[in-house]
Amino acid sequence: MYDVITIGSATRDVFMRSQHIRIMKDPSFSTGEAECFALGSKIDIEEIVFETGGGATNTAVGFARQGLKAAFVGRIGHADVRGKEILRTIRGEGVDTSLVVHDQRSLTAYSVILLTPRGERTVLVYRGASARFGVRELPRRRMRSHWFYLTALGGNAPVIRAIFQQARQIKAKVAWNPGAAELAWGYRRLLPFFKQSAVLLLNREEASSLLNVDYAHDRLVFAKLCLALPGLVVVTEGTKGAVVCDNERRYVSKTHQIQVVDTTGAGDAFGCGFVGTYIKTKGDIRRALQFATANAESKLQRIGAKAGLLRRFPRRGLVNVQVTSFPNA
Repeated sequence: MYDVITIGSATRDVFMRSQHIRIMKDPSFSTGEAECFALGSKIDIEEIVFETGGGATNTAVGFARQGLKAAFVGRIGHADVRGKEILRTIRGEGVDTSLVVHDQRSLTAYSVILLTPRGERTVLVYRGASARFGVRELPRRRMRSHWFYLTALGGNAPVIRAIFQQARQIKAKVAWNPGAAELAWGYRRLLPFFKQSAVLLLNREEASSLLNVDYAHDRLVFAKLCLALPGLVVVTEGTKGAVVCDNERRYVSKTHQIQVVDTTGAGDAFGCGFVGTYIKTKGDIRRALQFATANAESKLQRIGAKAGLLRRFPRRGLVNVQVTSFPNA
């Protein structure tokens, strides 16, 4: 029996940092900004780093470093070098890989991450084997765990339904950090899954869009989710911190001012930090928020989605957590 099984993607990542990458504001892009470099020119790269990524492997390593018995479920290429490197890396961290599906036709997913001088990034993704996960390949009989941690699954509805069904059957708890493809289903379709989730993790932008509430009305977004769902709702707000509710109390944490090197995997670091500590402390939300913040901030100061993930609870520098009653907060 595992403490937690993470389910989702596994990728080989290459990070490229260049002073020649420029950020330009342009409303035609979904984020309002674009990373740019001169067309037809050669761009010098000051730093290149090869790492492994994918939400499920990132969080699996995070859980393992916290001392939990963790396994990863995902799909990689059968014999390619990058798939072997992913398995070697996470096995070395103590993650069980016996549930991994090996694709005979597709290659392991690959990402090129272009880093700006201020640490933000654009990711070029080849999803490869991760996009071909099927219900028949889900090793449900061997998925025996107290918790399932779901990351982005490319909107694969049959697989998501099968995972929640498995969780009900074995009475496992589910923590879910849905990706863009899942959130595109809309709130009504997602609501039954949300209600079964013991922990739902979203960022503020995702939550606002999902509920069709203006981004500036963060309290309304938070209240709507908390009043509708029986489990914990965790909404991260980037440098502003995070908010959690448990139907009775509202927990608010801030962040420290740090030098950000790379934002890749910061959400995964926060998510596994929160859920891992919540599991280990048997439900201490305050401590879970403190460790999650420390875990994400440690990762943000290093290149790579797994770099900086903590192995123990910091003794110093923990953020303060404000606790008020809910829904009267």
